[in-house]
Formats: sequence, structure tokens, C-alpha cells
Amino acid sequence: MSAFCDIALCNATYYPKYNRLNETAWQQSGWYWKSIGTKGGDYIHKYTNPDGELVIIGQLYEAIDTVEIFERVRKYVSKASNTFEDPAGHYAIFYFDNTSKEYHVFTNRLGTYHVYYSSIDKVISTYYLGLAKQAATRKLDWQGVAGFFSNGFFPDDKTYLEGITILQPASWYCFDESLNLIHHKRYWDWQFEPKAAPIDNWCDELHYILRDSIATAVEDKATALPLSGGLDSRTIAGVLTKIGAQYTSLWAYSYGYSAASSEIKIGKQIANRRNIRFDSYVVPDYLWKEMANITDSVELFQYLTGTRQAYVREAIQTNADVVIGGHWGDVWLDGMGMGEHGNYGQLFKKKIMKNGSVQLLSTICSHYLPDYKNYLDSYFDMHTSKYAHIKDADLRMKIYKTDQWSFRWTVPSLRMYQAAAMPVLPFYDKRIVDLFLKIPSEVLKDRELQIAYLKKYHPDLASIKWQEYDRNLYSYKGFNNRHIVYRSVNKLKRVLSGKPHISRNWEVCYLNENGKQNLHDSLNTPAIKSIVPANDLRKMLDDFYRNPNAANGYAISMLHTFAQFVNTVL
Repeated sequence: MSAFCDIALCNATYYPKYNRLNETAWQQSGWYWKSIGTKGGDYIHKYTNPDGELVIIGQLYEAIDTVEIFERVRKYVSKASNTFEDPAGHYAIFYFDNTSKEYHVFTNRLGTYHVYYSSIDKVISTYYLGLAKQAATRKLDWQGVAGFFSNGFFPDDKTYLEGITILQPASWYCFDESLNLIHHKRYWDWQFEPKAAPIDNWCDELHYILRDSIATAVEDKATALPLSGGLDSRTIAGVLTKIGAQYTSLWAYSYGYSAASSEIKIGKQIANRRNIRFDSYVVPDYLWKEMANITDSVELFQYLTGTRQAYVREAIQTNADVVIGGHWGDVWLDGMGMGEHGNYGQLFKKKIMKNGSVQLLSTICSHYLPDYKNYLDSYFDMHTSKYAHIKDADLRMKIYKTDQWSFRWTVPSLRMYQAAAMPVLPFYDKRIVDLFLKIPSEVLKDRELQIAYLKKYHPDLASIKWQEYDRNLYSYKGFNNRHIVYRSVNKLKRVLSGKPHISRNWEVCYLNENGKQNLHDSLNTPAIKSIVPANDLRKMLDDFYRNPNAANGYAISMLHTFAQFVNTVL
């Protein structure tokens, strides 16, 4: 009962063997194959005329028909137009030109609907694991793996395997009749043109975009809304409950590591304030039960223990057609703390490289990529040069994180929702991107714009506690919960309670006898031992269980994810 909709383009002798989540078998439809989940049929649209055929998978966030998109694509690929006006939404576009016999693929502005290309097998597909399992040659791309271990996401267009790449955001790809890549071109690029305006004006613009985007995406759909103690989900809740009756039903939920968690308490208050049906969940050791669904959904591009959504998959399937989230709102609506000067490559590296990655890189990657340090330095330096035309340091970091972290890490995690319902992503709407490329960075520091917005449009929600500060938006200043006194008091309460404090998914999944045994079995396979020596595996596990902490918790989570790929594909 997923909302997945997958497409594959391949030559006459190739047909896709593996379908996602063991749902609908692949069916050929002219020049492409499709595999559609139970709820995925609403998210594939096509239009044909004598010039060619257009297929869109995903969802649009503005009122625009398929004929109009066809014309925009046709004019752009035929060079009748120098610009491509991309629609707002979460989608990928496929076009076959009847005259040239060429295939064209357009990714959306932020690359949220992933498409992969095998240059060896000459196949284009939205389902990576199926492409990888069927690949004629399966050789690990150690530069890609090093980036994955280092940053938590694969760098640039790399994947686990050599010869299979991901199509980049905001891009037009052209392939010949045999699916050889002819060229790749970005149809849009980042430009910063800050404008001076009262903060009230920015609040109004943000509101109008969110209202239109959300109303379009949830129209006639049962809608699920995850709520937390932060500002982004309450912003969405505020807009969603003021747009009228576009959705057929609305259900909210929160989850935490205990029934007393701040996420659940605050989420319930927000839901009650807006009269939204609400459920709460305490996250159990869900990983092993949901392993097959997690693997096929995130396709192992995010570490396995970063998928709490999997626990509520069945509840979302029951209650919703779409699930709407505030993902990436925290990036647009806050500062990055970058300052104005410095070595941007080193700043990127310092902010992105994960604590615990050194163990993975030195223990595993050094055997297959001895110069991994130079590779990672050149990767960060390349992105320093790529965004050199953006002089604002905070925005430069936001652009890098959006092009890389969001594209390669956040978006795979959103596919966990898609195993149950289509994710709606208002802060990925291209109009939101255009808006924040006009707003001066100083307006966004310390969430000032978002706070002003909530006070103006949703004052009832602004009066609810913000988890970050343990105060509402009218009294939060001076009470940051990261203050040493606040943290010390809370730590003392936890110690006196005698109960273990769980704050990370890997603690739930690995720090119990069931998790320990399953993790041991996953890492002790012939396939893994052919890559990582048994002594190194044993040492990493022993270190982790002797003293579990953030660094080795990350390392073990990433090692487990890598092992799942090796055991599944190689």
C-alpha cells in the first residue's frame, strides 16, 4: 500500500526484474516501464501529441496542466526557448521526442524525486536497488563510500556502485536512442539578490506561498501531519488548518522516546489548539521488523537507524493519502553561523563531517582508497569554488547543504513516508527557494522571521512552548535550553529518576539483546568479511558495546547500513 511510482527506461533487450516493496510488477508502456504502488496511481501523468510524449511522476504544488508542461519541455529541448520554467512540486519529468528519437529527463529544482542512470547497462530508473541488483558489473565506488562514511550522504552524483550515478537537481539530461548520455545541463542556478523590506512583508510573502502550495497538494486527500516541539511543523499546522476544507480529513501524530517526551507533549498541545485528531507513539525497537521496508524505501542512502517514520508506517497507511512535513524549514528560516570570512572549504568540512567518521575511514576506506583525505578535501574545495559567486557566507552554506545534504540525505529519508503515503514538502517548493534568495541573511538569524510570522498569522500557536528554549515565542529570549544551568538541572532529574535516558534511534535499535544479536548477524556475513577484516569488525562492535556514545553510535549505524547494501546487492 505504498505511494511509490517508479519508472525505468531501457533498451529492447533489458527489462527490470526487481520491483520496490514487492508490489506491482513492472509493466511496459511504450518507451518506458512503470511499477506503481497501491497509492501511487495518482502520481503518474502523461500527455502525447505528434511531437512526443511526456510522463510526470510525483506531485505538483501549483495549478498547471500537463499540456502546459509539455509545451515548456518541447520548446526548451528544441531550443525554441532559452529558458525552462520549472513547475513547483515534488516530481521528475520524462520526455520522448518523436523526431530526434531522443530521451529527456528533467529533475525538479531541488532534486527531490530521485532518478538514477547506469552508464554500463544503459538504463534510467527511479528505483536504485533494482538497478544495482541487476547491474552487469557490481563494483563498489570507494570515493562514494568514503563520502558516505564521512558526511552521512553520498557526494555529488555518486552512489554505492561505479557506473551508476544519480541525476543532479535542476537539470536537463538528454540521451540518444540507445540511452547513451548526450549532455547534461542545469536549467537553473543559484543567484542571490537581497532586497530591503520590512519583516512584515516577508511574513506575508511566506504565508501566501505556503498557503497556495499546501492547498494544492492536499486537495481532496486524507492528510497526515507529524508534529514536534519545534517551529516548522507548527508553521505547517497553522497554514494547513486555515486553508479551508481542501483535505478530506486531517490527522496529526507525534512520537518520542518516552510518553513524557517534549515532542509528544508539545505536539498534542498544537493539535488540541487547532482541533486536530491526534495520536502519540513511544518509539520501540522497530528496526528489525521494518528492515525490508526501510531498505527498499530509503535504498540505504540514509543510515538505517535514522528512520523513525518506519514505526508509524502502518498508521499513516491507514489514516492518510499524503503526509505533510516542515522539512528544510529550519535551514531556510535560520542562520548558519558562518560569519563573513574564512576558508569556506574547511568551514564546510568542519560543519559537515560526522563525529565518528574517522574510525570508518581509517578502518575500511584506507584499504581501498588510500588518498581518501585528499579526495574529501578536494570535494569540499570544489564546492567552495562552485558557489564562489555567492558572497553571503550563510547563504553559501545553505546552498551547499541544499544541493548536497538535503538532496542526498534528507530526501531519501522522506521516501520512508512514501512507503505509506506521498510526502508533501512545502519548503521544497521552488517559490520558497526564490523567496529566500531575496531575503537578507540578517533577517533570518535566530529564527526572527519565522517567529514574527507565527506571531502575526498564528498567535495561538506562538503561545505554545518552543522545545528549543522551553518557553513560548513571547518569552523565549534568555531561556535557551542549551544554557548550562537548564541542561544541568535536566540531567540531574534523569539521574535521580534511575531510568536510562534515550535520545537517539541507534540506542533504541542496538542497545538491547535482540538488537545486539541482529546487528552481530548482519555484520558477520561472508560478503562483509570479504571487505572488512573480521578483527576490525569485532573491535568496532566491542568498542561500541563497551562505551556507546555519539561517535561510535554513528560509526556502527553507518557500518550496518553499508553491510545491508553489501548483503542485499553484492
